[in-house]
Amino acid sequence: MPAAPSLLRHPLRQGIGRACRDRPPHLSYPRRGRRGAVPTLMRTVIIGAGQAGRRTAELLRGLDAEREILLLGEEAEPPYDRPPLSKEILLGEEHPRGLMQRDIHAYETQRIALLLGERVEGIDVGTARVAKADGERIAFDSLVIATGARARGLPIAGANDPRVLTLRSMADARALSARLRPGLRLAVGGAGLIGLEVAAAAIQLGCAVTVLEMGDRAMARCVPETISSRIETWHRAAGVVLKFGCRLTAIEPRREALRLYTSGGEIEADLLLVAIGAVPNDELAREAGIAVEDGILTDASGRTSHPQVFAAGEVARIRRPSGRHVRFETWQVAQHQPVAVAHALCGTERPYAELPWHWTDQFGHNVQILGAHSSGLDWLLRAEGERLSCLGLDADGRVQGAVLIDNGREATPLRRIIAAGKPLGRQRLLDPSVPLRQLC
Repeated sequence: MPAAPSLLRHPLRQGIGRACRDRPPHLSYPRRGRRGAVPTLMRTVIIGAGQAGRRTAELLRGLDAEREILLLGEEAEPPYDRPPLSKEILLGEEHPRGLMQRDIHAYETQRIALLLGERVEGIDVGTARVAKADGERIAFDSLVIATGARARGLPIAGANDPRVLTLRSMADARALSARLRPGLRLAVGGAGLIGLEVAAAAIQLGCAVTVLEMGDRAMARCVPETISSRIETWHRAAGVVLKFGCRLTAIEPRREALRLYTSGGEIEADLLLVAIGAVPNDELAREAGIAVEDGILTDASGRTSHPQVFAAGEVARIRRPSGRHVRFETWQVAQHQPVAVAHALCGTERPYAELPWHWTDQFGHNVQILGAHSSGLDWLLRAEGERLSCLGLDADGRVQGAVLIDNGREATPLRRIIAAGKPLGRQRLLDPSVPLRQLC
């Protein structure tokens, strides 16, 4: 892929010519300070120009006005947030507000060297350099790996047909959007968040949509059964066909359509979207000898097993206050965990310990998901007209998780209730006349 336009005229961009890129760390741009000292200008290289990479670069610039910051992205697109890809972009919006895609000159103003269309193929922690696909090597004083995750593929026959798609990038979303048309038969593999958002968008565009899910209900990994039932009702009412307990075993590409072989029979489709989760892009770290385990292992500040290397966003498996390492595939971690990384790079501590939170929008309904969602929780339903809160209590009566339908105003008090960890009476929680803010 040819490199997209970068900050070619910017002084910082000019300063990373081949000689400077391969310089030993700590030796670039010496300048005299106010008292005659000659401090060193540090260089931080960030691999991955997605949301987490962008946030890390911008936050780091806000904390350190002098540091060199290089942001390397494999895509030709300037950094953007991914939530609109499965909703507004599919519905034809070119620049939805939630995309948060800044003009390339905004990076020039912030003195962030943005290099697009640049693939990194290796990290040498011994010499503190990254190797690009074109053979060029860039030295670093500190390195942030923000390579995110990729869509999980189907390991079955026929899955390499061009009519079998995934959705992870802007290019993926545009390619899918261009093919969605009235009457098109779309099969969606997976009834998780992305699969159902695509199904909702496609049915609005006049497609005939069938969702194939191995499990027994929608979004089973993150919501209780009562919420799954409501989401399924929305989809069925709109005309989406939902098939549960349905495993896709083979794909037979035919000239006129795809023949899908499943545990529940055969289905014909014009397109198949595979939405069965994501795989962290942790190969660069693994090959460099950095500890990985389904993601790059980090502490709460994003530090990896190597002192010069940090990880940000979905590729990081973060140590939580419980001592467990957890990897999150959410907008929240890409937006907020870089705060911890940027502070750690500057020698201060702002460990990431936020309550997990994510959301989905389907058929005009907003669903927000907070905290834990283990099967051992006792789920209580708190209804206020069309608004709904489903609260998950542990054996001691403490709220550990919640799901809100069209009831986002309760998110803030629920965060406080979950963080407090105090047992609360079931009757008060069930009574909609008792505002949750009174229970904080």
